Amino acid sequence: MPEVETTRLRLRMFTPSDLDSLCLILGDLRVVKYLGIDAGKPFTRLESEEALNKAVEAWSKYGFGRWAVIDKATCRLAGLCGLRSREGKPELLYILAHAYWNRGFATEAASACLRFAFEVLAVDRIIAFTRPENVASRRVLEKVGMSFEGEVWEVGVEGVMYAIARQQFRPDESAYFSAK
Repeated sequence: MPEVETTRLRLRMFTPSDLDSLCLILGDLRVVKYLGIDAGKPFTRLESEEALNKAVEAWSKYGFGRWAVIDKATCRLAGLCGLRSREGKPELLYILAHAYWNRGFATEAASACLRFAFEVLAVDRIIAFTRPENVASRRVLEKVGMSFEGEVWEVGVEGVMYAIARQQFRPDESAYFSAK
């Protein structure tokens, strides 16, 4: 399975041993404030396990998925990042533990995911959604070169959509290594 490394992060497949750390991340009210239909509701252990399993299963189903984001300095799970299929289209998503906020980790992980998708998977276009009030996430999407495309309603949730095409993507000069 593919892995990606950046200056500070290793993006690798989830393993069952990641579940306890993922539960802590998805159980944090600050982290889940803008996530899902029930925004602000922490994930149960079962919901966290389902998220982990879906992240792994997506790789065989779609040829892409979400990685465990590992802080190389501590070897700890910092969150998840990657692509999921939204009606057959690749959608970028990232969730990081609160300890990793405001330090550039989300931008670093998201940029690496886009680079992998465009350079290795040869994806033509990637979309992303967030809630309008999630200013920090919107900044990350803009930093990685995604453009605001408009307001949307998804399953009764107000959101904003961003997108980027392969020809628009400009990788930064940071360290990046992909192992297929």
